[in-house]
Amino acid sequence: MVLLIFRLVFLIVGAGGGYYAVNTFLADYLKGDLLLLIDLIAGIIIFAVIGFFVGDFVGKRIIKDVSAVDKKVKEIPGNNLIIGIIGLTTGILLGLLVSLALRSIPFVGPFIPIFVVVIFSYAGIMLSLRNKQMIINIFRLSKKFKEEKEESSTGKTGSGEQKAIAKPKILDTSAIIDGRIADIVLTGFLEGDLVVPGFIVNELQGIADSSDNLRRIRGRTGLDILQKLQDNKNLHITIFERDYAHLGNVDLKLIALAKELDGDIVTSDFNLNKVAKLKGINVLNINDLSNAVKMIILPGEKMGIEIVKEGKEKDQGIAYLDDGTMIVVEGGRQLLGRIIEITITGILQTPAGRMIFSKISTNGE
Repeated sequence: MVLLIFRLVFLIVGAGGGYYAVNTFLADYLKGDLLLLIDLIAGIIIFAVIGFFVGDFVGKRIIKDVSAVDKKVKEIPGNNLIIGIIGLTTGILLGLLVSLALRSIPFVGPFIPIFVVVIFSYAGIMLSLRNKQMIINIFRLSKKFKEEKEESSTGKTGSGEQKAIAKPKILDTSAIIDGRIADIVLTGFLEGDLVVPGFIVNELQGIADSSDNLRRIRGRTGLDILQKLQDNKNLHITIFERDYAHLGNVDLKLIALAKELDGDIVTSDFNLNKVAKLKGINVLNINDLSNAVKMIILPGEKMGIEIVKEGKEKDQGIAYLDDGTMIVVEGGRQLLGRIIEITITGILQTPAGRMIFSKISTNGE
């Protein structure tokens, strides 16, 4: 139907063009009304046929291009279109403002606004699309969290109780590579949105591309854990693209981001834990959580364990609990591979974990 309309329009335009051409350029050379009439009819027919085929070609071309554009537009995510429109609108407004100062230039002044608006429009679209994640995150996170914080501090819910708002949880490299964060999050013990800074993702990628085999495995494991979290539809995890390029240290970037979003840092890095707390940032240390949920063991308690390797000191044997806690057994070196009963003699608690000291029970193996 659309192609037929193109053909008819160009046919009519061609017929009109043929009539105009004959009547304008050939009328003075034709003798007699009959000859003029014949030439007018011939000109109308010839130009109408030409217009019909031109309309057919142009119509097919336009329909094909419009279909391709429509297909491409459907493939573009909705947020890209919205952000592109925002960038286009901003570019047009800036272009118009700049062109006002250039109109007074002699000769070329009236034509400059066209080029300025086109250039600014293109730049606005490109810049907004390249920084779309930052724009989305700024609207989704920064504004959201700050408004909710103000609401929670000044307003109350309908029942008269103050509304509690969960802060966003910002994951660092050590927490992601550690691996336990995935299980912690999936069990629902962490409230609030998860935020993974773009510079942390870049750091993980750099580790995954390392020439050192162990670092490469750790980096790839971290990326796999991120993918696992993103694939879970029940979680809201955001990649925040702001880089804080003026801060060279990743830890300082994390602290700056935590201040901007009023969020908590999730880490297993001892040094970051200390520095962030000094800066007034709340830190959720995975090692602290792990220590808090470990089984309570008291001196004098007895248990059965398996000696799995030799200790560093003479006659020492080493065993492990299910949670990974190391047990040093005095006199256990000679019982490697055997299951024995031990008595707990002491417990050493450190920020990195705990170590249990024990001796072989005197009532048997």
